[in-house]
Amino acid sequence: MRRFAVSAVAASLLVAIAVPARAAGDCPDGDWFCEPAPSPAPGEAPPPVPPAPSRGGPTDMPPPQPVAEAPSPAQGEMRLDVPQMEPARPRRRRGYREWGLNLHANLGLMGGDDRKSPNADMNGIGAALRFRPIPHIAIEGSLELLWGTDYNGYDRFEDALLVNGLFYANPRSAVQFYGLAGFGFGAAHLDSGLAADGQPVLRDETYAYVGGQLGVGVEGRVTRHFALGADLIGFLRWRNDRNARREPEFVDPETGKTTNTSGGGLLRLGATFYW
Repeated sequence: MRRFAVSAVAASLLVAIAVPARAAGDCPDGDWFCEPAPSPAPGEAPPPVPPAPSRGGPTDMPPPQPVAEAPSPAQGEMRLDVPQMEPARPRRRRGYREWGLNLHANLGLMGGDDRKSPNADMNGIGAALRFRPIPHIAIEGSLELLWGTDYNGYDRFEDALLVNGLFYANPRSAVQFYGLAGFGFGAAHLDSGLAADGQPVLRDETYAYVGGQLGVGVEGRVTRHFALGADLIGFLRWRNDRNARREPEFVDPETGKTTNTSGGGLLRLGATFYW
């Protein structure tokens, strides 16, 4: 009986020591002597779980922050995402500038003077380079070549350089009207034939002229780079070579008056190529 009582007391002391030691250590799941974790009372939040210890040391990056979401439009509102557009750049206006090459035929007009030779008739060809810096104005230089029989009945070849300004009345139209004015220089080469003594009728068969001209014209644009046109020019010129005073060009057989001033007309028909 005494031995049984001593054994019971020793067993009670062992149990009292072992229970707190087990509670302080890890309690494996399902062990019969582990005390179950207290369950939270109704309506009470569960206790926070301590974070697991980091294994990366003090250099660990902080956890990513949640991305803030854009607020949703209020009820009844319509949200339109309009792309941002760059402001339009001002367009640089290109200056008006045009070049043209004109090729034409020349018809000489000598008037109806009864004192001129009945065979008088001169025609030819010509070419002009035209520069048009603005729509209403153009500058033209032309070379004119004519041949035939002149006022006095002599065979003649003429070349003339004309410089004109062209002034357009309606430059935006397909059919354009213009006036022209300018000045010119020319030369004439005559074949007066031979007199009874075998000498040339005229001692000097080369004339030089300076003069001016006025005219009107019309031009029709077939395309942007091609046009057909015609102009009528009236000119007045003076002979100015060294023999002009000694041997004048015109002599009135009735009165004996002389002059080195002459005039006439020129009708030009042709085409112009623009670029």
